[in-house]
Amino acid sequence: MRFAIALAAALLLAPSDAAFAHAHLVSSDPAAGATVRPAPGRLRLRFTEVIRPTVSGVRLTWPDGRRTMLSPLTWDPHDLDAVTVPLPARLAPGLYRVEWSALDPNAHRTHGQFAFTIAR
Repeated sequence: MRFAIALAAALLLAPSDAAFAHAHLVSSDPAAGATVRPAPGRLRLRFTEVIRPTVSGVRLTWPDGRRTMLSPLTWDPHDLDAVTVPLPARLAPGLYRVEWSALDPNAHRTHGQFAFTIAR
């Protein structure tokens, strides 16, 4: 009887596969925390699954606090779990924060942020 109760409790408390069925950021280029030189021309974000680029977004915060929505997000033709977006030309040296929001095909929305630095 105790075993049956323990098993039932474990099954109720165990996370379901649906809890993990969201697109989470796996990697980026430039990478989170990286210092790069020269300034990159694009940002690449790789997720745990395919996202819908047309309803996902990326916002860049500049070293002076300005914010810019980046577009268009497009699928990486070599990896459909990744999207790319052009970065503005002539990014000055400093710390940039990237805020992303992703919508997967099942309409699950996730979001996060990371930063990278452009060296002088």
